[in-house]
Amino acid sequence: MEFVGQAFEGEVRLDGNSYRDCSFEKVHFIYGGGALSMDNCRLNEFTWQFTGDLANGLHALYQMFGKDGLLQIINGFIDPRAGVVTELQLPSKGTRVSELG
Repeated sequence: MEFVGQAFEGEVRLDGNSYRDCSFEKVHFIYGGGALSMDNCRLNEFTWQFTGDLANGLHALYQMFGKDGLLQIINGFIDPRAGVVTELQLPSKGTRVSELG
């Protein structure tokens, strides 16, 4: 569904939607990893809830790499120039995982 120039508050399910020139005030976003487009939107006071496969994937990455590793991986998606993840310290056993980039 496409939303243009609308104001949202409360619970907002993002999957499958497109938002342009919208504002989000005091919202609780629910997102499962589906198609999503946001263009020129304003966000103020919001929380996130991840569901489905996206939630499972994020949890798996957190279990494998801990908070710092997960944030480093996410940062690589946001800014590819930030560098390739080449080595991370696993939080539980001290084993190192290397990825070729």
